[in-house]
Amino acid sequence: MNSRPIALIAALAFAVLAVANAHAQPGGAYPEKTIRIIVPFPAGGATDIIARIVGERLSGAWNRPVVVEKVSGAAGATGTAQAAKASPDGYSLLTATGTTTTLLPHLRANLPYNPMRDFDAVSLLCSFANVLVVRPEVPARTVAELIALLRANPGKYSYASSGYGASPHLSAEWFKLITKTDILHVPFTGSAPALPALLGGHVDMIFDTMPSVWPLVQEGKLRALGVTTATRVPFLPDLPAIAETLPGYDVTSWLGIMVPAGTPIEIRNKIAAELAGFLRDPTVVQRFKELTAIAASSAPEEFAAYLKRDYEKWQRVVRDTGIKLAD
Repeated sequence: MNSRPIALIAALAFAVLAVANAHAQPGGAYPEKTIRIIVPFPAGGATDIIARIVGERLSGAWNRPVVVEKVSGAAGATGTAQAAKASPDGYSLLTATGTTTTLLPHLRANLPYNPMRDFDAVSLLCSFANVLVVRPEVPARTVAELIALLRANPGKYSYASSGYGASPHLSAEWFKLITKTDILHVPFTGSAPALPALLGGHVDMIFDTMPSVWPLVQEGKLRALGVTTATRVPFLPDLPAIAETLPGYDVTSWLGIMVPAGTPIEIRNKIAAELAGFLRDPTVVQRFKELTAIAASSAPEEFAAYLKRDYEKWQRVVRDTGIKLAD
């Protein structure tokens, strides 16, 4: 009896089983090579700094190189689009932001990616609050007092913004919408030119990121009335949330990790579990606090549900405020 065909059949069967097993456990050996984290914004900002912290921790935990790759341009759309085209194998991670993921799709019709179709969720990393501040001469010390003042003086007061379409601009326009107030919008090309105009009395208020305005509040040059997140910021417990006066108001900027659509859930779970561990580390929490960020984590399905809620919220706000950016 010729044993060669039997041996050949056995070898083929073993190969088929090996391939099947590899597909059944796609994350078993992950990671085996260098991982890259794409940051869609320039170096030096909070997104870049936090991505580097994440990269260092993942590299140390897995004993594999993790490279942070900055691909900036088009308000974050360029790098996000590049990440969408990467192979869904877990070796290309995106530092996603609220602006690029759940806000820009409702402001620009020509985005080169669809965030809800082209990506899978891994984990939330952190959140940031914007702050409503007024110049000291404005006779309002609470959000309720400011609303009453604005309603009694339609068109008299103005607010600066750091530019069209960013979360501080949307914070103000949503505030105007739900309070039924008339506040003149004076747009600038960033916080750097907007804040001197506020300090000089040329405008009356601004919704801006905490790193930009909080030092001026501490110096007594501006008065903070509230944060834009749904609840108070843990490290500023005495500063109310605007939502305490306007229930449902919530403008939370966030960072998270996403991967190209089709990345195996086993790999996403493994990354999320590693992130959850180090995001509870007190040293990481403190480092994030220094960046005015609130450390957070989530399982992939929890982050996906959060993204859906945030996407639908901004869809409503953009529709109701009528804001649109030129393509």
